[in-house]
Amino acid sequence: MHLPSLRHAGLITARVLMFAAWFGLSLWAAGVVFYNVWGGAVLVWLYAAAMVCAFVFRGKRPVFWRASWGVLALLLVYYLCIPATNGKEWQPSWSRLPVVEIDGNEIVVKDVRSFVYRTEHDFDVRYVTRRFDLDKLATLDFAVSHWDGMESVAHTMLSFGFEDGKHLALSVETRLPERVEQGTIPGLYKQFNVIYILADEEDLFGLRTTYRKEDMYLYRINIGRENLKKAFLGFAEKINSLHERPRYYNTVTANCTTELVDTFKDYLGVRRWQWTPLFNGMCDQDAYDRGELLHLPGENFRELKKRSFLGHGGNGTDWAALRRRWEEGWRTDASAPVKE
Repeated sequence: MHLPSLRHAGLITARVLMFAAWFGLSLWAAGVVFYNVWGGAVLVWLYAAAMVCAFVFRGKRPVFWRASWGVLALLLVYYLCIPATNGKEWQPSWSRLPVVEIDGNEIVVKDVRSFVYRTEHDFDVRYVTRRFDLDKLATLDFAVSHWDGMESVAHTMLSFGFEDGKHLALSVETRLPERVEQGTIPGLYKQFNVIYILADEEDLFGLRTTYRKEDMYLYRINIGRENLKKAFLGFAEKINSLHERPRYYNTVTANCTTELVDTFKDYLGVRRWQWTPLFNGMCDQDAYDRGELLHLPGENFRELKKRSFLGHGGNGTDWAALRRRWEEGWRTDASAPVKE
């Protein structure tokens, strides 16, 4: 191919990439106007009209085209400068940030959520203090909960288990202000803080199995005690940091799964934790394929998943009964050995 032809192909490619970037940024910036600018519901239409004009008349009025890039740059800078804050009125389920205090082997967790539910929306707000022994930290369970029959998306949680039978559940969620509803698209535009909830399993897990009737699966993570302790301390550091340095939730980059994965990577110094972050309904399959889930000798993932389904509470079956039934599956059969 002659040099002029290569140059021509390069120019065409550059123009295509430029237009693709412009359209992508323009679409994203429309959300910034709508969600983050006062009066955005009206201004977004003016913004859209201006950007269409800039594109249509880019040849006759190149100043409009250049100005549109300036607008995009300003909106990007504005968005990046929006600070997160804890100074809002929060809905009861996310009203308190937990605190983890560690003195030697003694763990004191304040503001552990321990709500008493009658229905999903009718509950007694109760926050308590729990004490644990770090040396007795023995297991880590991984919960994957599907709602509304969706298989491609799930909510992921953890539960730290101790030798004395205690459990401390962890869930990374959107911290919703009063009169604000959760949403996938708003979650891209700094509408919610991220919150690490520490709770009794009867609260976090029982809410989903008994009252929301979600399809929840519980797996035991393949992790040695030293790494488990490191992971717990890593989560404790992140949880405590949110009091002074609040952060925004993001549907793609800071969600219920990416926050867990990033902590494992940061504090264990390994790259094996690679669960699918966005369409995370298959993250349990990913974890099994990477050797991160305990299972019976020769047990394939389909068999493990069937055995890990918790069922739904109600009709006399509460969370404690579901947990006991699940635990029996590990007591009656020898699980695969833990690999450090």
